[in-house]
Amino acid sequence: MSAAQTMSLDATMLATRSGGNWISDPGAIITSSVEIDSRSCTKGSLFAALSGQHADGHDYLHAAAGNGAVAALVERATDKAPLPLLRVTNVQQALNSLGAAGRDAHAAAGGKLVGITGSVGKTGSKEMLAHLLRASGGCHASRASFNNHLGVPLTLAALPAAPVPAIQEIGMNAPGEITALSSLARPDIAIITRIADSHAGFFDSLEAIAAAKAEIFDGLRAGGTAILNRDDAFFEMLAEHARNAGAGRIVTFGTDAEADFRLCDTSRGEDHMTVTASLNGASLSFTLGMRGSHWAMNVMAVLAALDALGLDARKAAGYLDDFNELPGRGAVSKGRFADVGITLIDDSYNAGPASMAAAFSSLAAAPPQVMVLSDMLELGDGTAAAHAALAPAITTLRPRLLVTIGQEMSRMAAALPCATRHRAADSAAHATQLLRNHIRDGDTVFIKGSNGSGAWRVAADLTSAMSTTSSVSTVGETTDAA
Repeated sequence: MSAAQTMSLDATMLATRSGGNWISDPGAIITSSVEIDSRSCTKGSLFAALSGQHADGHDYLHAAAGNGAVAALVERATDKAPLPLLRVTNVQQALNSLGAAGRDAHAAAGGKLVGITGSVGKTGSKEMLAHLLRASGGCHASRASFNNHLGVPLTLAALPAAPVPAIQEIGMNAPGEITALSSLARPDIAIITRIADSHAGFFDSLEAIAAAKAEIFDGLRAGGTAILNRDDAFFEMLAEHARNAGAGRIVTFGTDAEADFRLCDTSRGEDHMTVTASLNGASLSFTLGMRGSHWAMNVMAVLAALDALGLDARKAAGYLDDFNELPGRGAVSKGRFADVGITLIDDSYNAGPASMAAAFSSLAAAPPQVMVLSDMLELGDGTAAAHAALAPAITTLRPRLLVTIGQEMSRMAAALPCATRHRAADSAAHATQLLRNHIRDGDTVFIKGSNGSGAWRVAADLTSAMSTTSSVSTVGETTDAA
C-alpha cells in the first residue's frame, strides 16, 4: 500500500481523535498504523494496550517498542515506559473514537466504503474486491478477518484521509452487533453475500440470522447502495430492510433471471474457471483463477460493488484470471510429506454446513484420496444433524482414508461405508501423525474444519513439513467467521 493510502497522524491529532492526554512529551511522532498485538507492531505503530481476561497490554509496552511502536494508548501510567504514553479512560472506547474519526476524515476527502457481511463468503469476497481495486488504482481493506468489535475500529482508524476506496468486512455472533459496527463504518455500499445456518448456535432460526445480517443497512449512508443475492430465500426481507434504512438503490446478483449482475454459466479448467455473465444486460466472459462455482457467485457481488463505486466492472473482470491462492480457503500446493509426493488442498480456515457442501461440490471432478475433517462448531441444537448430513457427499467422493478430529465428525464417519477407512484423532498432532503413517505417493489431501476444532493446525503442520514445488489454483471456500 502506498504512503497515500495509509494513516498519518501526529501526536496532536492522536490526542484529539482518541480523547486522551499525553503523559509525557511525545515529540514529533507520526503514526501509520494501530495495533493491539505487540507482535504485530512495526515502525510507526500506535500500540493499543487493551486489558483482557488472559493478558494485559500494559505488560507488553517494551515488546511493542522493540517492534517499532512509537507510542502507546494506555489507561494508566507505568514506570520507565519505553515509549510515549497517551492516556485515555478506556482503550476500547478510544479505539472506537479513533475509528469513527478515521472514517469521518476518509469520507470528507471523498472516500467511499464498501461494507460486506453474510453467512458465507465475506472474507473471500473482501479479498477479491481488494484484488480488483488494487489493480484499478488502490484501496484500503480490512486485514484477515478483522470484522468484530476490535477489528472494525482498527481498520477504520488506519483509513487515509484520501479518496481511496475502502472495504470493511463485518461479522457478528449476536443481534445488535452489526448495527454497532455498521454505524461506526457507515458504508456507502453494503453487501450481504448469502444467508446460511453457519451461526445457528447463536440464533433460533435462519430468519433471525437474516435479520441480524440486515443490520448492516442500519449504518448505510443516506442514499447508499445495497447489494443483495437475488437467489437468497430472504431477498425480499433484506431488500425491505435496506429500503427502510434509506438505501437509494438496490442492486442484485445471482443466477436469477432478474439479477442485475447475473451468473449465466461456468466451466472448469485444470486450474481456473471460465465464467459467462450478464452485467446489467450486457454479456461478458472472463477467466477466474479458481474452480469452485461459489467463487463465481461471489464475483457477481464484487463486480456489482465495483460498478457502484463508479468503476468499469467489465474491465476489472479481466484482472480475475490471477486471483487465487487464499491461504486456508482452498489453496492448492504440491510437495513432499513423509517422503512421498502429495497435493494439499488447504481449506482449513473455517467451516459450516454451507461451506462444506460448496467445497465437496468443488471436489467432485477430482476427488481426494485423503480427507481430514474437524468438527463444525457453533451450530447449536442442529450440530448432530449438520454433521450427519455430510455423510452422503463424502460417500460419493469415496476417499480412501478419512481422518476426523472431534466427536461429531467421528460419529458421522461411523456411518460411512467400509470402502472409506476411518481414523479418529484426538488432536491435530495425532491427525498429522496418522497422515504420516497412511499417506501414499500421489495422494491428494483435503483439509477442512472450524477454526476452534483443529483442522488448520494439521494444514499448518503439513505445509511446514512439505518441500513445496508449486502452488496452483484454489478449490472451495470457507464460511468466514460469523
